Amino acid sequence: MTTTAKEVLPIFSFKDIKENYPNAALHSVTSTDPAIESIPFGQKYIWLPAADLTAKEKIMLQLGSGSLVPIIDNHARPWYPILFEHQPIHEAGDYRLLQVKFTNSIDQLQSEWLQEIQQMLPCVIDLFFLTEDSALIVEQQTGDNLRLDELDGLFVALDMDFDCYSHLFVGPFHHSSHDFTLLLAEEMALFQQQLARQTNLKSLDLATALIHLLSDGTNYQLLFRTLYQDWFQESELVHLIESLWKNQGNASSTAKSLFMHRNTLLYKIDKFQNMTNLNLKEMNDLLLCYFLVKNFAHPTD
Repeated sequence: MTTTAKEVLPIFSFKDIKENYPNAALHSVTSTDPAIESIPFGQKYIWLPAADLTAKEKIMLQLGSGSLVPIIDNHARPWYPILFEHQPIHEAGDYRLLQVKFTNSIDQLQSEWLQEIQQMLPCVIDLFFLTEDSALIVEQQTGDNLRLDELDGLFVALDMDFDCYSHLFVGPFHHSSHDFTLLLAEEMALFQQQLARQTNLKSLDLATALIHLLSDGTNYQLLFRTLYQDWFQESELVHLIESLWKNQGNASSTAKSLFMHRNTLLYKIDKFQNMTNLNLKEMNDLLLCYFLVKNFAHPTD
């Protein structure tokens, strides 16, 4: 009988984990080998060959964050098979995942907390707790989605109402044609990595976390490649990003170098923001786009 992540998560002993996953090894640092999954376990890391784990098991093990708490059964949720079983999305559109990690559980108030989120975020199409101290929110892009700073303020208020403290990771929007199980696995690992840094930021997104990813050489190839494919189908956008970066985000200088009227450039920037929820006038967002262009653009672009 195959051992599932749900069976492994409540186990606290590494010996027991070793019995379920014979190839598991305990190390003091994370693995640099992309074929090895590094799972936080106390002050150390469990190394597991990625081939030994299903996508669902990878996500659930990472959710343990060393405490190995049991997951909550959410099989009835509409997005559960999409996020954990590679099922397709039937309604075309763009979607993003918001991960919430509590420093401690909110006791028996999970249902009330979910109701508050549903009222505050009208773009939510599914939400549920994954463990007693972590939740997942699925949003569809409608044009009314909040930006990182707005979400940060909202969750500060929620923490005060529920007498708790939470960290938030706001994922980018992905087109419905992609495999969200694979995307969630990488976004979950990225969030876990940022939490391990003990950052003083309450809320993070990919643009905010990118500087750390560059410094330690961590690769999230599927996630980045998917974003490039979704956002930069037009070569004109690639040249626009390169020119904006070269001119340090200055719109007037960029318009001049592109032989474009400044108002036309601003229109294109606003159009890109409506598509991605990124503001190219902000250097973190511009850096993310420049990183994607430099690493994934076709040589002939």
